[in-house]
Amino acid sequence: MHPSEKADLIIHPIRLRILQLLSREPLTISKLDQLIPDVAKSSLYRHIRKLLDSGFIEIAETHPVKGTPENTYRLLQTPNITAEDVQQMSKEDHLRYFSSYVAGLVQSFKAYLDSQDTLDLVMDRVGFSEILFYANTDEFDALFTPFRDQLSKISQQTSQPGRRLRKLVLINHPEVEEK
Repeated sequence: MHPSEKADLIIHPIRLRILQLLSREPLTISKLDQLIPDVAKSSLYRHIRKLLDSGFIEIAETHPVKGTPENTYRLLQTPNITAEDVQQMSKEDHLRYFSSYVAGLVQSFKAYLDSQDTLDLVMDRVGFSEILFYANTDEFDALFTPFRDQLSKISQQTSQPGRRLRKLVLINHPEVEEK
């Protein structure tokens, strides 16, 4: 599959949400419909079909529900875009993917806001900010390697009382300096 086709499949806001949910556990369309209520069920079926055809997900099992077979889907391979894939994409591709990704973030944040009767962003540890700093590649890697290691460890934790599902988004790019 060409890198831009793979990125189109992965970064689409609805498919990305489906992939994120399936990365935690196998799910049926009915369960996905409950977890992503702002997406029409018919649309979920279309996106699931694309993910099946791409080989990112598979049918884990089928069981009858009121006489109709219901599939449970699971993640077959972790969808990722490699450094080689990134190198093969155009500037226009990168801007399109980034725009799509940010649109998905906005949609996700709106869903969070809409899900709360009373907002307490401080208690929920909600925030967004920018920090500008100078660092060479080694200094940058030294900053993020321990963070990535800890994040990898904590991302394997399961749901338990007192734990809340959280989303952490880091976007990094060099800043254009004014001369």
